Amino acid sequence: MLRRTSRDALWRLGSQMSDISRFFFVLAGVSLGAGCGGSGADGSTLPEGSRGKLEICEVDGSNVKGVDVNNDGRPDIQHVTDDGRRECSRYDMNFDGRTDISRFYGSDGRTVRLEHHDFDFDGRVDTIAYYEGGEIVRKELDTNFDNRMDTWMWCEGGRVARAERDRRNNGDADTWERYRVGMLALAGYDDNNDGQPEKWEVFRDGRLTELRYDTDGDGRPDRREEIPEADAGPAEERINCKVMPEPEPEPSEGGAAAGDGEGEADASGDSEKEAPVGREGSEAFGLDGSKAPTDSESADSESEAEGDAGSSETPPESKETP
Repeated sequence: MLRRTSRDALWRLGSQMSDISRFFFVLAGVSLGAGCGGSGADGSTLPEGSRGKLEICEVDGSNVKGVDVNNDGRPDIQHVTDDGRRECSRYDMNFDGRTDISRFYGSDGRTVRLEHHDFDFDGRVDTIAYYEGGEIVRKELDTNFDNRMDTWMWCEGGRVARAERDRRNNGDADTWERYRVGMLALAGYDDNNDGQPEKWEVFRDGRLTELRYDTDGDGRPDRREEIPEADAGPAEERINCKVMPEPEPEPSEGGAAAGDGEGEADASGDSEKEAPVGREGSEAFGLDGSKAPTDSESADSESEAEGDAGSSETPPESKETP
């Protein structure tokens, strides 16, 4: 239940962002690519548990272009440039004077490399999206808005490939998930807080098919339980990480460019590197192929149906047969 609740929260975040951003940028005559969550989202502070580095989009320099979307005399969109190249942008989505989205660009001044978002407009980053080549490769999410990251996701080919979750909100990952073409295939749970899973859920076509347990603490499942189709519940949704292209923002009719400030903007153009997974993610979930149950039949069938079945790294077979 905890796993499904956490995933539902992620979908609510995405839905909220979609509705608000569409309304805002229709007003501005701007189209914003999909992304995801930041004191306003200027990134002046990051939530606990973030595996990224602090970056701030400073807008007190002379190389700042502002757009007043609602004609209240203050900029709602601000672009920071260096020698004509855009370094970062800040967006006030609800016109309260605080940044809700910070977007950082690569060396070409157009390709997004990093985004901070504040979904609940409380002045704190809720989601960070990391990009490579214009595609999201990693996301960090605070799904319960307590200023602590509790979900970390890695993306491949525009879809989620794996995820780690902190269900207890103590700062440590206790759930590890593997996806095939964005569909949940395997989930491991650390229920006794020892840093490795004792229970696994196996999925086929997004539906729960089997439970496996490690009852003797050796890191390998020794008991398994098949789930009748009638008890499997609804199929999990496929989770995508695709990003829409971002056209060049322009002021709307009636929107005015805000005045420039004094000084220089300070923003980095270096690409963000993917943070290491850490022991809890790589060892406990068996990314080296040493732990957790296999689901080779599911992998093969899904591979044929979908083409790219993702990683073949799966937990070891149960020591007992049912």
